Amino acid sequence: MDNTFASAALRPPFLDGTNYSLWKVKIRCYIKSLDEQTWQRVINGWTPPVMIDQEGDKRPKPETDWTADEVQNSNHNSKALNAIFTSVDMNMFSLITNCTSAKNAWDILQCHCEGSESVRRTRLRMLTSKFEMMRMEESENILEYDRRLREIAIEAFSVGEATSNERLVSKVFRSLPERFNIKICAIDEANDTSNMSLEDLISSLRTFEMNLDMQKKDKGKTIALQATNDFNNELLQISQEVNNSDLCEDSISFITKKFGD
Repeated sequence: MDNTFASAALRPPFLDGTNYSLWKVKIRCYIKSLDEQTWQRVINGWTPPVMIDQEGDKRPKPETDWTADEVQNSNHNSKALNAIFTSVDMNMFSLITNCTSAKNAWDILQCHCEGSESVRRTRLRMLTSKFEMMRMEESENILEYDRRLREIAIEAFSVGEATSNERLVSKVFRSLPERFNIKICAIDEANDTSNMSLEDLISSLRTFEMNLDMQKKDKGKTIALQATNDFNNELLQISQEVNNSDLCEDSISFITKKFGD
């Protein structure tokens, strides 16, 4: 069981053509976990070593003549390329099957899934606008809203824009429903929000939200109990009135009977 879990954790994420934003973030982390120099080959690229022949022309250098640094760079490139090859489906693989450079494969997938640089800039502007306009809905809980915010942050990161913790915290403060106003004021007075982590803020708001829910349930139970008591009291009053009425009728019947005699 443990070995199966460990094996799954070591496998890179899988790109099927519809999840590029998420794949890009995960595969980057995966490649860096293999070796930082392996990720550098994705960033800076790699070309096979060359040599100058007697005529002064460049030609591929025999692998047997590679220096230790050239062998190491080739090894890092191979690891990065293998990570990319084994983490895409057949449709994506057909785009990069002839690549010998990890950077080349990376750039082809990025261009295919995200478009050109101008397209990425347009996407980033759209994501920025969406982020600024986002508000927590009355029907949402804080964990659902947090998830929506993070999804946009991940998309923005995939096109080259990292969203800082401070910006995310500020966004949460500015976009919550009125039911959180008391808690926001308390946090703002007690803490330096510029140094507050998003995780701590969401945790604090979640606790407040749970307390609100408990108060609503307790209030609902109190109202229901009061209604039940009122109903029971009304029934008791009606019962007493009926009994009094019956008693009165019995007395009148007795008196009438006596006078009749």
